[in-house]
Amino acid sequence: MQPDSSVLSYLERCPYNLDSEKNSQNAVAWEHRADYVSISELVLRSGAATELGRQLQGRTVALSGYLAPSLKNCSSTFLLTQGSSLPCMLCGNVHKIGAEIRIVLLKPQEASDMPVNEPVIITGQLNLDYKEGVHLAAATLRALAPAQGVAHRNRTWRAEVARRTQQPIRPYQWKAIQRGTAAPRVIGDGFAEFIIRNGHIHTLNSAAETVEAVAVRDGRFLAVGSDESVNVYAGPDTQIIDLKGRAAIPGLIDSHIHQIFHAFNVRSVDLLGARSIADVVKLISERVSSTPKNEWVQGSSGWHESLLAEGRLPTRWELDEVSPDHPVIIPRGGHVVAVNSKGLERAGITKDTPDPRGGVIVRDKDSGEATGVLLETAAYFARRVAPAMPPPEEMDNLLAQAMAELNSYGIVGVVDPVIDETTLASYCRLRDAEKITVRTDLLFKADSKEETRKGIALMKKQQSDSMLRFPGIKFMADGGVEGARLREPYQIVPGEQPRPDYHGLLIMPPGGEEEFVECLRLVAEAGLQAQVHGVGDETIDVIIRSYEKVNDEVPIDGLHWCLMHAFLPSEEAIKAMHDLGTMVTVQDHPVLLGHNQKRWWGEKRAEQAIPIRKLIDSGLLVGGGSDGPVVPVDPFLSMWWMTTRQTLLGYALGPSQAITPEEALELYTINNAYILGVEEERGSIEPGKLADMTILSQDILDIDPDEIRNTKALMTMVDGKIVYKRDF
Repeated sequence: MQPDSSVLSYLERCPYNLDSEKNSQNAVAWEHRADYVSISELVLRSGAATELGRQLQGRTVALSGYLAPSLKNCSSTFLLTQGSSLPCMLCGNVHKIGAEIRIVLLKPQEASDMPVNEPVIITGQLNLDYKEGVHLAAATLRALAPAQGVAHRNRTWRAEVARRTQQPIRPYQWKAIQRGTAAPRVIGDGFAEFIIRNGHIHTLNSAAETVEAVAVRDGRFLAVGSDESVNVYAGPDTQIIDLKGRAAIPGLIDSHIHQIFHAFNVRSVDLLGARSIADVVKLISERVSSTPKNEWVQGSSGWHESLLAEGRLPTRWELDEVSPDHPVIIPRGGHVVAVNSKGLERAGITKDTPDPRGGVIVRDKDSGEATGVLLETAAYFARRVAPAMPPPEEMDNLLAQAMAELNSYGIVGVVDPVIDETTLASYCRLRDAEKITVRTDLLFKADSKEETRKGIALMKKQQSDSMLRFPGIKFMADGGVEGARLREPYQIVPGEQPRPDYHGLLIMPPGGEEEFVECLRLVAEAGLQAQVHGVGDETIDVIIRSYEKVNDEVPIDGLHWCLMHAFLPSEEAIKAMHDLGTMVTVQDHPVLLGHNQKRWWGEKRAEQAIPIRKLIDSGLLVGGGSDGPVVPVDPFLSMWWMTTRQTLLGYALGPSQAITPEEALELYTINNAYILGVEEERGSIEPGKLADMTILSQDILDIDPDEIRNTKALMTMVDGKIVYKRDF
């Protein structure tokens, strides 16, 4: 294969034939030249090789970068990083390492004499050896020369790395290095715009410090420490906020919330307060009375039939009583809808319509008529004819309103896991208008190889910043509680689930598991994040097996790949996820869905679902969220469930899987920042990090866990700006 133009350009500008053995000893001349390749030209930060890197496979090249010891404790192995890996002298963080390449020395005994953490130029042979976990390595060292302008060597760094990595690390914190924090750390000089003082501010830094005060300037935390140490940054124009002893925390991050659908819900009929079928019918009737004939009436999705006295969804006939001339659709979460007869008619569903692949049309057991309840893909028959997205200006306003509501809960960042070109455009318009108040990561939803390629191109095309990011692709692999793919069959639920051999639904691309693996491989090769919806035990096994197949060819460690939901992972799946470096995001579905978990799965499986304690103790990185509007978006309701395992029906499911309030807060802050790959900027209150924080009505780390659900956000700050505030 002939090298492409980028390779030829590189070879032409080199002063030597780098493939020539006789010239290898002269590579020290690179010290005085700029004709070398930077690491970022050959390998992405994720570890995936670039096109140029693949073209140069097996050739001898010269690389510039910083040497750092490998954590493999091998004297012959170093890392060459794009930037210095020494901690910052001011804040202790490691900044801007960027891409890295493993360097294997020819002579291990030379390791003690290496100029660690200094700019160097190394000449060696590129080797893409994925099976050994090396993304891009120099297998042979030809010459080594310090880059110009570097005079000193830090020979204590290897010992310092060894000392730090020997310290115990709590698995759910995933801190690679613990930092001492005996004295307040400050960055820069000059006056602060805000000083927030006289409080109990839980920083969530690696030392889990609680401090009295912080100073904020230019959208970042300027200083963190005691009132006295931070007050020195007060100037004539500094705004002082007295917490009066109240608690404050880093701004909350929800790693799985359908923010765009939450925006749709703003104009829908709110059913969360309904406690009977009659209540639902009454609320629908009120909206019908103000809606022109033949136009859709839509309920909100953030509710559950378990809260109703009857414990079921309304039927078409019950809804028909108040809506004979209006089609009605009532979503429940993202997998189930109930419609009236007019809605069934619009969806084209009759008594003779067969169940679609991956879906169920619930039918009356005597007449065989559709009851109006549609599960999984059958729900899309109705969704596709229901009210479409509003005009752009209205959609943008609804999205801004949804963000403002999330700010009122103390939320400063989210992952919206289901977007397409239309919804992405709304986010971009909001950013251009500087109206985004919730930092948002978007995942393109794909269900085939063609859609995966489309999503990758769309994500790569966008420009990320601190308010809007485009990290990757989301896939669905099964349904929700009623459609999760289980090894053992479901229970029979009279009037809803009549089949004794029903195992749920495995949702794969048209080409099955083989195409699913190909989709994932495309994502890995693009250096993007993949997140896959997995609820049932059989589904999770398929997902992890597919991850392993991709990892055999393109390493995924470092790409922040996630399993979403993780209701029923096996012990084997948990271990495999840990070995792969896969992360997990969990949500508080049982708060509402526990009712159906028990009815459809049985008590034992319902109790085992979402085993957070087990996941954390296994060493997996776990992030928290809500899956709103499937369940309420309130993060304190979610943390209440995490710490008590209580449901809104008054019973606990799986109390042995409860975690501590400290852990729950970490899931919603620093752990989610790690999952997003933004831990250097967000997730904790530290000098230099983005000034995102929330002031609380009560200290969730100092109250009975059962009281956490009653917590309110009193003030929310994003980027050093107050985006929500109530009197306190």
